[in-house]
Amino acid sequence: MSDILADKFAETMKKIKAINAPKSLIVNGKFKSEFIANGTKYIVMPPDKVFNIDRQIAYHNIETAFSLNQTPTAIKKRFVDLWENIIRLMQATGDDWAKNMNTLLRDCMNNLDSFKGELTSRYPAAYYICTLFIIRENEDLNAWNFEAADEKINDWVKENYRAVDFFGLALGTSQESQTIINES
Repeated sequence: MSDILADKFAETMKKIKAINAPKSLIVNGKFKSEFIANGTKYIVMPPDKVFNIDRQIAYHNIETAFSLNQTPTAIKKRFVDLWENIIRLMQATGDDWAKNMNTLLRDCMNNLDSFKGELTSRYPAAYYICTLFIIRENEDLNAWNFEAADEKINDWVKENYRAVDFFGLALGTSQESQTIINES
């Protein structure tokens, strides 16, 4: 199946002689199962084939940040701030009560809005999700850490692969993310 829009965009990129146009990892509507980035061979694996406890824990933490557009630490801080404001509200009277109630209502609205965000604000988390199951050839699957993940991301960026491809792959692994993004 031909993607007329993508073909037209590629044709226009050639016409305008765009330098360093991002490369796509999508072929015929599917993410490649293998690719080279910065001289390193990468293999896209099903998560169940590579997830050990470390990768599963990392996935849940990163996926939460990806889905909710904020880290678990930021979410906890928001709850603490709300709790502290409710305590102040319970002790306040008169103008102080009105001021604290206004702050509480504004914070609640801001907390709801924080889940929306621009799609591009989810890109960093998407890259990290992909590092969990896009593995280097001969990669040791016993552990996952941010340093190794950063090396992969650096390779992908240096090779100039499209960020939206990684976003789509991460989104495809997260049903909760899809629901939240569609609601936003």
